[in-house]
Amino acid sequence: MEKSVQDPIHGVIKLEDWMLQIVDTPEFQRLRRIKQLGFANLVYPGANHTRFEHSLGVMHITREISTKVNIGDDADEIIAAALLHDIGHAPFSHSSERLIKRYVGIEHENILAVIRGELKDVMTQLGFNVRRIAEIISGRRSSIVSGDIDADRMDYLVRDSHYTGVAYGVFDISRLIDKIKFDGEILISEGGLKAAESLLISRFLMYPTVYFHHVCRIARKMYEKAMERIIEGGFNARELLRMDDCDAMMLLKNHEREFYEMLRDRKLFKRAIYVGRKSLDMREIMRINEQRAEIEIAEEAGVDEKYVIVDVPPFEEMREVRVRVELEEGIATLEEVSPMVRAMKDSVLENWRLGVYTKSEYVGKVGKAAVDYFGIERVIQKSLDEVIPE
Repeated sequence: MEKSVQDPIHGVIKLEDWMLQIVDTPEFQRLRRIKQLGFANLVYPGANHTRFEHSLGVMHITREISTKVNIGDDADEIIAAALLHDIGHAPFSHSSERLIKRYVGIEHENILAVIRGELKDVMTQLGFNVRRIAEIISGRRSSIVSGDIDADRMDYLVRDSHYTGVAYGVFDISRLIDKIKFDGEILISEGGLKAAESLLISRFLMYPTVYFHHVCRIARKMYEKAMERIIEGGFNARELLRMDDCDAMMLLKNHEREFYEMLRDRKLFKRAIYVGRKSLDMREIMRINEQRAEIEIAEEAGVDEKYVIVDVPPFEEMREVRVRVELEEGIATLEEVSPMVRAMKDSVLENWRLGVYTKSEYVGKVGKAAVDYFGIERVIQKSLDEVIPE
């Protein structure tokens, strides 16, 4: 039996019988109720797509690559890994990632912790080795699902672009797939160079515009802070791996009503400070304990610590620059052959921002305390009238 699914990104996606058996399990169906972009719909109202359709898209791209290049006898195993690569996501996707890592000690790629119940039975009946599939998802075996340029990126950039309405994520995915070769890891032929550059441009623009948009960061950190208090109060964080977005919001509603209502009604914290790396001593910043900083800034400002959030985002590494490109004169990395890619790699750090967020009525005093704490000159954000005088 085969089923067709109509997808807005890839058109018709075919699901073979063994894929349907995986998809129809309760553990996989949970992904229908986990938003791909967490709280990004508070900025981009259309961003309500889920990990479910993304997983189908990654499987579809992986199968297209596997039919084009010879990946040996492991094709079904790699396709299954593509289908299951996000099965370990907790509610609101990456918004729960730090919680799971801190309190459970695993990354979302570690599917061994979540393949259980009916899904585990189906995988056993189908003859799949779950441990080998986990190694594919982690990137230790095969680079098609998780690598420098992989099926995961190819899907989420175009999918997130479509649903947010931000056109930056559009690139020539068909051309890129057509120019992929495989010799144990993905290789791009010279004719695919521009398509690969286009993917890098999409990634470079989508991160500050969507993934690290300040409102997305604020909502994510508010959710994280409220959930931390619930976990510290005795809730078993491992239960998040069984929950969906609705379950998580109900948990907030029952234990952190104020933050629940603020997230529900989009009454979010505001930026007290929001500065780039040139205003900071980065060696000191990267050693900062965010929770300790929040406590000390709150004490200095005279506000409750729960109303102060310090956000020190990780630096996003552009792994894609390392993908190999096949030229007439030999093999080189994308970074080596593309001046545009080198320039983007050097510029990506300019998108990084340190944020301190609080309730609107506390912005002034929390901002002053944060400026003193981090030793920076406060950057006054000009209003539109100041930027564009009448």
